[in-house]
Order: sequence, then structure tokens, then C-alpha cells
Amino acid sequence: MLCHEKLLQTAAAAGAVLAAVCLLFFFSVVWENYSRMCYARRLAEEVLRFHVIANSDSKEDQALKLAVRDALISYMASYGSSFTDADAAARFAAAHCDELEQIAASVIEEAGYFYPVEASVGPCRFPDKTYDDLCFPAGVYNALRVEIGQAQGQNWWCVLYPPLCFTEEGSATVPENSREQLKECLSDEDYERLKSSDPSRPQIRLRLFDWLFGR
Repeated sequence: MLCHEKLLQTAAAAGAVLAAVCLLFFFSVVWENYSRMCYARRLAEEVLRFHVIANSDSKEDQALKLAVRDALISYMASYGSSFTDADAAARFAAAHCDELEQIAASVIEEAGYFYPVEASVGPCRFPDKTYDDLCFPAGVYNALRVEIGQAQGQNWWCVLYPPLCFTEEGSATVPENSREQLKECLSDEDYERLKSSDPSRPQIRLRLFDWLFGR
């Protein structure tokens, strides 16, 4: 009888420990996700993204999307030195949407198409994206959004401010001045996190295990 009681007590104690570990793991996951969300929000306040949507997924429409992209990046880059922060870049883009549409329309017409173009500045959801060694997490970012024609084709996106847009697929080295701008507007911790591993794979660790095993 005494042995049976001890077994029950041992089982109860083991169950309590398991429940505590599961609870700690749950809160660790919640905390990691909350921390990642806050980080993405802080980062979103310091950058302006660029989002171009092609008319369709046809080879011709996708090539046209890239031509429009190049023209608009070139236009924004010519004024880039006057942007003091992401808000200034966003205000400039918003104030020049008509001109941006005209530039895009000109590129489209030169290619022999007559798709309408709509440019706007506002919040857009972006997936995880890596530029060189800088990994931007998925989230809602303020962006210059350009829709070509029916806007049913694949997207193209980048960071317009600081300038991390590359018109050549092989030119994926982030300029040093862009890195410096990011360093200035981000905390040291957030900048180092930006340079960490793939943001689509958050490192969720049970803090109890970190303490137990000295990690």
C-alpha cells in the first residue's frame, strides 16, 4: 500500500513538472513571437518599401514590370540624397504619384502596350526578404505600390529607403551608405538582428533549457 502511494506521488510530481515545462514552453513561444512582431514593427517605421505588380505572369508582362521598376527606381534615386528618413521618402513619393504614373506609362507605351498604371503610398504586407546579409521579416510596411494593368501577375518588391533596390539580379551587395543609414535609425540590437539568420525561421528556445544547459 505504501509503495502504491509513493508511485502515485511520484507520478503526480512528474505530471506537475511536465505541466510546468509545457507551460514554460508555451509562454516562451508566445514571447518569441511577440518579440518578433515588435521588432518587425520597429523596423517598418524606419524603411519605405517598393511594390510593383505586373499585369499578368506572361513573359512579356513580367519583363515590362522590370522595365517599369528600373525607371521608377532611377527616378527616386535621383532625389534620394534629399530624404532625411523613411517618412520624408514616403511623403515625396505620395506627392509625386502622378509623375511616377506618367513615367511608368511612358515605359509601357514605348514597349507597345497601353496598360493603365496606378501608384499609391500606404501600408502593404510583405513576406520575409533577404538583401545580401540583411533579412527583413514579414510584416506590414509603408510602401510605394505600383499596379500595372489588371495587377494579376507576380510581385516584385524591395526596400526603397534606405536604398536596397537592385535592378540587376547579380548586384545584390548592399551599399555601405545604406548600411550606415540603417545603423543610424535602428538600435544596435535590431541592426544585429537584421543581420541574423533567415527571419522565416525564428529561433524559439525554451529559456529553462538555456538556463539548465548554460546556453
